[in-house]
Amino acid sequence: SSAFSAETLSDKAKELVERNLKREESERISCCIAVCGGGGKSLSALSSTAGASQLLLEGCITYSRKSLLSYIRLPSDTTGFFYTSMKAARLASNAALLKALQFQTANVRRMPHCVGVCCTSSLTSLTSSGDEKSKAFIAATSADGRQLCLSIVLDGDSGRTREEEDICVSNWVLRAIDFVSSRSNAVDDLHKEGEKEAVTIDAKYTTAEGIDIETAVKRVVDGAQPIAVLIPLYKSGHPVSFQALPTPVIPNGSLIFPGSFNPPHKGHVSLAEAAVQTEQERRPCSRSDKRAVYFELSLSNADKPAIDPRSIMERLQYFLELESLPSHWGVILTMAPLFSDKVRRIKNCIETFDNSCPKMSFVIGTDTLVRLIDPKYYDNDESKMISALQEMEGTRFVVGGRLEQKGKAKRPRFLSGGEEISQLPVTVKDMFTTISEETFRSDISSTEIRNSKQK
Repeated sequence: SSAFSAETLSDKAKELVERNLKREESERISCCIAVCGGGGKSLSALSSTAGASQLLLEGCITYSRKSLLSYIRLPSDTTGFFYTSMKAARLASNAALLKALQFQTANVRRMPHCVGVCCTSSLTSLTSSGDEKSKAFIAATSADGRQLCLSIVLDGDSGRTREEEDICVSNWVLRAIDFVSSRSNAVDDLHKEGEKEAVTIDAKYTTAEGIDIETAVKRVVDGAQPIAVLIPLYKSGHPVSFQALPTPVIPNGSLIFPGSFNPPHKGHVSLAEAAVQTEQERRPCSRSDKRAVYFELSLSNADKPAIDPRSIMERLQYFLELESLPSHWGVILTMAPLFSDKVRRIKNCIETFDNSCPKMSFVIGTDTLVRLIDPKYYDNDESKMISALQEMEGTRFVVGGRLEQKGKAKRPRFLSGGEEISQLPVTVKDMFTTISEETFRSDISSTEIRNSKQK
């Protein structure tokens, strides 16, 4: 008989949770689990373990066929789809991963460590025939592209009851999470453990393609995806590299800082932090949420030459070398030169959960502000400019000022953008917030840094 029991299930849950708590907070695993049929005891084992809230984001039991189809967002009248199959497990695992990414947006640093898990199974039932063997399909997919697929057939001569079969499958669900989260490659050990437990295991471990930085850039340039979201990976409190999310997901209410960042410098960081402070004062976040800032690099620009995709890696490296970066930040790559394009693309990557309009705030300087509200960019028609702003529902602009350019005045003034904003109609004026000179002022520019490097 099987050595797997309710006790080993509880022990494995405790082991998973305790190991996760020992990780640095930014490296802790966060998972969503979907169970279709048997395997639900994995959820109860985790949820009854102290500290599980740092690991388990959601556990969902999709017992009916329509419930599973709804979970993976397939039409309820889909045909040719088998409830208990590896295809179903992989689709639901990917859906669970997307949910984990969406739920974890309150803490951007943990998004690269999200995992989606699904178990579909057909165990002993009242209608089972003596010739049928119980089986389960488990898929665990990580945000960095690794996926473990387990096809399990339970030995019909093991004498297990229906409850014992569920306990056995539930143990394998937790082992799949453990395997992926520990970055193990020991697939043979899973086969050996299956032999001990009187089950036949077919384990496949793959690394998905298409989430390295260069491929993410190519996908955006080719139009295969609207944006790419790059999240920094931390070691010992410092960002060391970037990871492209498999599905672009942005937290609702994020700050988006567009620019060429050639190169990024401390002035950009200071403006980003000032914008976070200004938005926090205007609309405080809950204690558990962390307002995120995304530096947006558009590979095409309305007023500047297009960015060579090959230079992206260099600019990303500059970000990693900056000091005092915001607590929660990332980089977005787009092919959206106009704000209307940016809003449309980014909105599609925001999940609000209550069907409300997605919200975002753009961090801009006064030069960008002047261009944004200049009718010349709208066929010299002010009404078109106002209409364009109104169409960007849920969007705000946080404006950072600067000194007048040298040579334009004997005693340069600080330009906050307030004068230009005051002339806008009331219908769009409230879309803009200025950052005070006391909160932010930086007289450094990327152009000056480039020029100094060339000397």
